[in-house]
Amino acid sequence: MVLRSSELHHNLQYLNSMLTTHEAAKHLDLSYWHFMHLVEAGRIPGVRVVDRWLFSPDDLNDYRRSKFGVLEDLAKTALENPRIGLTEKQAVICHYLLANQRPSEIARKLQQSRQAVHSQISLIREKVTRVQATPLIPPESTTARNTMPATKRITRSKRLQAPLP
Repeated sequence: MVLRSSELHHNLQYLNSMLTTHEAAKHLDLSYWHFMHLVEAGRIPGVRVVDRWLFSPDDLNDYRRSKFGVLEDLAKTALENPRIGLTEKQAVICHYLLANQRPSEIARKLQQSRQAVHSQISLIREKVTRVQATPLIPPESTTARNTMPATKRITRSKRLQAPLP
């Protein structure tokens, strides 16, 4: 197979932007061995070229987003809604989560245990869930009697009063 020079140039540029296994593991802040375990399990996509693996930065970012995107969304919601009532420590954790920091990194920076950071994240999740579950309409206006049109109420009462055939 013969490649035209433009095709070869495009393919080489694509390969130049790819990361090696060590670079990719560092990009995701994972140990080399844990990263390779994820690659071999098929959880992180890569391209095998001869005897080396190469990884696209976009694929790595997609993996990070799939793994930690829920936490980022949670942090964004918590910071945007003042009714949630975050403590100062919880607000700091949310800012770190929005900066793509993993809970283990946050624990190191705050000099806390990972369990302490995870328990704070659980408390944030509970607060967000509680505020999102709170209805904005007062409960007394949602009863069936108040929402039913007057004509239907009259029809039902007349039907109850009508003699049976």
